[in-house]
Amino acid sequence: MVGFLRKLNWRGALVWGLLLVAMNSSAVFAAEKLSPEKAYLSDVYKNMMDVTGLHYDVTVTAETPMGEVEAAINGEAREKPLSLTHDINICYRDALNQEKTLTLKQYIEQNQDDLVVYSFSNETWTKQIRPIDPALNKKLSADEKNSDRMNMLQLVKAVKLKKETPSYKYMEITLDSIQLSDAVSADAKLKNPQDKELLSRAAIVRLGLLAVGDIKYTIKVDKVTKLVKEIDMDLTEPVRKGAGLFMDLINPKDRALVEDFLTNSTLKLQVVYSQYNQVAPIEIPQDVRDNAKEPEPADKATPAKSEHILL
Repeated sequence: MVGFLRKLNWRGALVWGLLLVAMNSSAVFAAEKLSPEKAYLSDVYKNMMDVTGLHYDVTVTAETPMGEVEAAINGEAREKPLSLTHDINICYRDALNQEKTLTLKQYIEQNQDDLVVYSFSNETWTKQIRPIDPALNKKLSADEKNSDRMNMLQLVKAVKLKKETPSYKYMEITLDSIQLSDAVSADAKLKNPQDKELLSRAAIVRLGLLAVGDIKYTIKVDKVTKLVKEIDMDLTEPVRKGAGLFMDLINPKDRALVEDFLTNSTLKLQVVYSQYNQVAPIEIPQDVRDNAKEPEPADKATPAKSEHILL
């Protein structure tokens, strides 16, 4: 999901709502006395990292002067071995209320040191194979899980209880953009300090995080299980601030139009989790395996610019 990170832990990814992932940073964080809210969040993180399977529903909505976009991802994930299946539906409605839709179905499975991705689009199944980080095959010890959880908590600047009902807690989490940007930089240097392209991408991401500032989102926690049921995030302001980095690169004639577009646009994300540890084994139909076509080698065909790979 975030290619510049050194380690991918899918359970950590659940905690961040498919936005961020847990990582073993090279930085050594000092121990801190946790507030009651942060201590509660630590327990939630611990439970989320022990999840072995779940159903997820992700919705991204954007409203702009040019029209509205809604993207929905509905699927299930399991580990041991890692496997996922989901449907992606994207609907665009322009200012004249004309609609266009795009659908994509995927199966993803771990095969030793590779991820095999089967995608169905334009009436065709394709198969792509990508290497995965060895960390996916590593079973974390209790100490390593605790280290991951503390590193994640270090990225949290503040936790505030917004509302409580007999069944749920609604907590607002503020991520520290400086800590995030430092972690991105340290992780890229640790992975390969000689890879100039990797370091350049990390530098751009770091600048973007610093420009965006602290990031807030709300989680809905089941009080009985201490598991996240829902994540809501308004990305409107972060996108506006991040886009400000590139305003000087825009033709002055177009700058007013871009600023107006950003001012009158919104972007929101919602993630809903269910069926914790109750998802049945994910089976890839045999006809999908038999009929999926692999892309031609790069020297015979130019790869598509946008490849349908979720991770």
